[in-house]
Amino acid sequence: MLVDESDKEYGHQPGDDATACVIKIRKREPVNILFGPPRNRDDCDRMMSLFFSKEGKHIVCGGTTSSIAAAYLGKTVKASLSFERGDVPPIAEIEGVDLVTEGVITINKVIEYAKDVLDKNEFYEKWTLKKDGASLICQLLFEEATDINFYVGRAVNPAHQNPELPITFNIKMNLVEELSSCLKQMGKRIKVSYF
Repeated sequence: MLVDESDKEYGHQPGDDATACVIKIRKREPVNILFGPPRNRDDCDRMMSLFFSKEGKHIVCGGTTSSIAAAYLGKTVKASLSFERGDVPPIAEIEGVDLVTEGVITINKVIEYAKDVLDKNEFYEKWTLKKDGASLICQLLFEEATDINFYVGRAVNPAHQNPELPITFNIKMNLVEELSSCLKQMGKRIKVSYF
């Protein structure tokens, strides 16, 4: 961004070399993501206990997952009906959780932005200035987090068994692997726990 700005100042006809170096030293910032309910219902409390006992911010992704987290905390899910944008479902709120979003569609959009960050970074203004679920996750993961802990449930979502939908259990697991890979390339420390 600094080199591009310098190029603009030269009217895109640089008369000299331009080099940019940016260094940011900061303390470790953990972010925890809960994505999907556990395969075995008896593991819900253990999964929630581990997730909420971790230091840092907490993101809960998915409708069923949000209900389980809210029940564990003894709180309610307050869904928003306002769409910040048409291609990302609205966010919700649970007292004690930093961010509550839809699952697969939202994470898919986060991956799209992550791939762009690692390539040309053309979508930077799309996710840094928006307040939809995918943009808020990107802001937390790409700009704030140094360490990211995924808590991934292996339960099969009955809603995803509709042959008309392109969502399967394997796609969900692939999303986590793909996002983890992108985040590692950004220099993040990643830990994935499956339940």
